[in-house]
Amino acid sequence: MNRLVFIALLLFVALEACLISGSAFGQDVPPLSDPTESISPPPPTEKVDLYLSGHVIGLFPQNEDLSIGGNRIPNTDVRGTIGAGVKFEIYPWFTKNIVGAEIEVFGLGGSVRAPRTMLGTGTTQAQGSLIAITTMYNLMLRYPGETIQPYIGAGVGSSTGILYNANIQSGNVGLSGISGDLAFAYQFLGGVRAFVTKQLFLFGEYKYFVTKYSWDSGDAGSQRVKFDFQSQIVSGGIGWSF
Repeated sequence: MNRLVFIALLLFVALEACLISGSAFGQDVPPLSDPTESISPPPPTEKVDLYLSGHVIGLFPQNEDLSIGGNRIPNTDVRGTIGAGVKFEIYPWFTKNIVGAEIEVFGLGGSVRAPRTMLGTGTTQAQGSLIAITTMYNLMLRYPGETIQPYIGAGVGSSTGILYNANIQSGNVGLSGISGDLAFAYQFLGGVRAFVTKQLFLFGEYKYFVTKYSWDSGDAGSQRVKFDFQSQIVSGGIGWSF
């Protein structure tokens, strides 16, 4: 009898152990999480390209129209000299670094000459030296390559024309000494930028520049000496990318 009770007790314990182990194995095992799912890609960087450069300028005047009081001085010859300038450019991220803005300041020099000529209005002649200091604001469009970046642009601004050592005459009206004028200017330009390193670059540029100076005449306050200045400008320089 005692043996039967003992065997029954063993069977009960074994059955209880099977039930407990079965429920444990029947539980769902949570899947392992993929560590890459919790890592989101970094947001795109809002990069702004900044360029600062200096350049040397060659001047090739095209239009040489000089007049006093509406009377044109014939055979006017304008000669350009070497100039220099600096410029700063910015290409923001929201234009995909393609469209940008540029501010530049450059100075040019030259001379104005016209031979002594007898006309119906009297004697005409011209001689003088010219300094032009110009500030331009340009809208730029470029290809944002890593090594080569061609670009084009157009801009407006102001140009201060200083005429000195002047002796300009048309009949009884003339200008002598020194005089200055602040005039509206506009230009079209294009060029290529080539990176030597990730920051240092060289560039070459062509621009067509237009302005019109008007100076007070010394002999008649109501009449002015006007100079329609149009020129091709070729420049080359070096710059740094920030």
